[in-house]
Amino acid sequence: MNLSKSPTSGKKTCKRVRTPEASSGFNARRSSQKLESSAVRTGADQEGFMDLGNKSALPKPKKRRSARQQLGMFVNFRAQILPVDCGEMRGLLIKRKLERGATRKCIRTEDGNWLTPKEFEVRGGYEKASNWKTSLTCGGKTLKRLMELGCMRSPPITREIKNKEKKSDKCKICQDGGKLFCCENCHSFFHGDCHLPPVNTKRNGWNCTFCTIENSSRSLQCYRESEVLEKQMGHEKLKCEFLLLKVYHHLESNIFPNIPHENYVTTASQYLVKLRKLDIIKKKLTKENYCKVKDFKEAMDKVFQDPRCEKLHLNQEEFMKNFRKVFTIHETN
Repeated sequence: MNLSKSPTSGKKTCKRVRTPEASSGFNARRSSQKLESSAVRTGADQEGFMDLGNKSALPKPKKRRSARQQLGMFVNFRAQILPVDCGEMRGLLIKRKLERGATRKCIRTEDGNWLTPKEFEVRGGYEKASNWKTSLTCGGKTLKRLMELGCMRSPPITREIKNKEKKSDKCKICQDGGKLFCCENCHSFFHGDCHLPPVNTKRNGWNCTFCTIENSSRSLQCYRESEVLEKQMGHEKLKCEFLLLKVYHHLESNIFPNIPHENYVTTASQYLVKLRKLDIIKKKLTKENYCKVKDFKEAMDKVFQDPRCEKLHLNQEEFMKNFRKVFTIHETN
């Protein structure tokens, strides 16, 4: 609060000053409490920020949530990673994981463990998980309220399918548990939406794309790269899905779970941006928006050509090696 005398009236005037955005993560609350004063707003602005600080100069509002939840929070509700609280528990919510289902372990705690929203709620002091959408808060707002404001998507409702889904082990792509499908050939587990193409739950006996491609790629005719790029998607779609799954598997299974705690939010956010771009390619591939193989490859090239990909262990050379192998390319011109 910057106080200065008015040149005309001699009275003191109040000038609102917006403080810089504090870093997000586990230490955001501690660092923001050091600020002597800040602008006070009762809700999120157009950018999704909510600045809450010293309220001594303003009239006392009506009953609201506890000061522990409200004081000193600077949150970008549009970010891919949100700091969440439940009782004494603190964690980082990964939006992308939550959007896949409420049974996914989408919250990373301070000790590095991963929990589902209900598990986080129980750890926060709720003996019987009631409604995690209202008991988990971010910047003083419940997750239910953030979903109503459009700051995050509500997870899909999952239905129980007997004798087809497994509730043990982990998905080969995202390394998370939950309702999984088992490949009858390699006995690997997959979430229905992590796999490409999405698993057909009505099908008896199912082989994953990895096994299907490996079993069908023997003794095939060789082609030039230019010939492959001009091919209509059609039967080549499965090969493109295989290549995309390989990239997902590399990022989500090998890289993302092993990000060190130091600067976790910054590093993890960079990976999530790339995963979101892959999600767009995945959606277009599923909806058959790519007419030719070259359309898919050009989309993947744009992801790899981003200079930040080098730091994220996204290797275009490895992708092209798999590309030439799966399409049996013997010449590149």
